[in-house]
Amino acid sequence: MSDPIRPLHYTSGRIECIESIEASMTPQGFKGFLKGNCIKYLHRYENKNGKEDLLKCQWYLEQLLTYLDREDIFRRSIEEAASIILNAPVDPDAYMVQRHGPPERLS
Repeated sequence: MSDPIRPLHYTSGRIECIESIEASMTPQGFKGFLKGNCIKYLHRYENKNGKEDLLKCQWYLEQLLTYLDREDIFRRSIEEAASIILNAPVDPDAYMVQRHGPPERLS
């Protein structure tokens, strides 16, 4: 029996349907798409497919939460890289001291 939330015709190719949709949209557009599907399935569940529509809403909400987590991780990595670059000393010796501490003295 096919999964009603992620049917085989959405996942049978090399690229999943949701990935193709994401690739065709801006980040803001894709988040709107996911949010819109949450609203659609939540709105209609009592009059159409009941629990199945709630499960579809949950699936789209999980996709949106995952996307927001990925955006946050990417933003933090960019901020960390910028901080390293902007705070790195111009002097190579000072950079080595900052990264590794002062050199050991030979007696």
